[in-house]
Amino acid sequence: MADLAHPQLYPLTLDRFLSPRLWGGERLVSFLGLSEPEGDEPLGESWQIYGDNRVLNGSFQGRTLDEVTAELGADLIGTVSSGRYGNAFPLLAKFIDAGDKLSIQVHPNDAYAHEHEAASGFHGKSEAWLILEAEPDAHIIWGFKDMLRPDAVKAAAREERLEPHLNVVPVGAGDVVYNPAGTVHAIGAGILLFEIQQASDLTYRLYDYGRKDSKGQPRDLHLDKALEVADLTPGEHAKLEPKPLGDGKTQLIHTEHFATERLEVSGELSTTTQPSSADLLTVLSGELKLRAGDTELTLSQGTSCVLPAALGPYRLSGEGVLLRCYVPA
Repeated sequence: MADLAHPQLYPLTLDRFLSPRLWGGERLVSFLGLSEPEGDEPLGESWQIYGDNRVLNGSFQGRTLDEVTAELGADLIGTVSSGRYGNAFPLLAKFIDAGDKLSIQVHPNDAYAHEHEAASGFHGKSEAWLILEAEPDAHIIWGFKDMLRPDAVKAAAREERLEPHLNVVPVGAGDVVYNPAGTVHAIGAGILLFEIQQASDLTYRLYDYGRKDSKGQPRDLHLDKALEVADLTPGEHAKLEPKPLGDGKTQLIHTEHFATERLEVSGELSTTTQPSSADLLTVLSGELKLRAGDTELTLSQGTSCVLPAALGPYRLSGEGVLLRCYVPA
């Protein structure tokens, strides 16, 4: 492992990737402090930390996060991810703004992705949501109400009568939802959330309410693949109970693929990265100064950065709330 004096180890800021979507909303533009996005569709997602995002600062400026990972390996992503997946950045952190409901969808696990989607280069996709804002009647879809056979699900989807069979879960700000691979799920309208997930874009659309895209064409469904990976048992336990850790820290989720903590900073917080994983920081409110070695950054609401696993001690100061995501040892 390199040490803090290593000239290549410093906090990385990234150029976020903004994605307009037909179901996008208006919250994300103001949350990120952006001007109105161009194009026919509203802003739906901001990919804050992802392997294709380019570094904005320091000696790696202009290179993608995956390119930096290929060079630094475990010094950047940590020993756990490097040992499991090799030198590719393991996580994707994003904001999602659902002005309208998203499609009913499901994601494969690692085994299915490696066998059936090897050409994509993606692993499986488990994900978790932290609800940031929600309208009073906001809800998500999480699993089924009743037990259905795959052929019955396929027929209901094709005949646009799947909705009565789906499990509707009301959500509000602060709720945490875990969608392990295989969970049939969807974000409802009127929700702004933060998502942490495996770095995979494999999504099988099971149902889309008969909607058409911006060109007037029906959006593709992936019924056969969706039903090969979907858990069809009735949905339960969508929400997780956060666990207070003391000193302003709250554990939101801890799984094999990722963990997320909520940190409230008032004054100063000193901590350190671990050799097992990079730290992915995203500020939800306020403004914070981050100091690591000779590097100092100002992080405001909606900004993210990556701290290499071998970076070592770092300090946060100011008033704000942020999320720390990492791959557990």
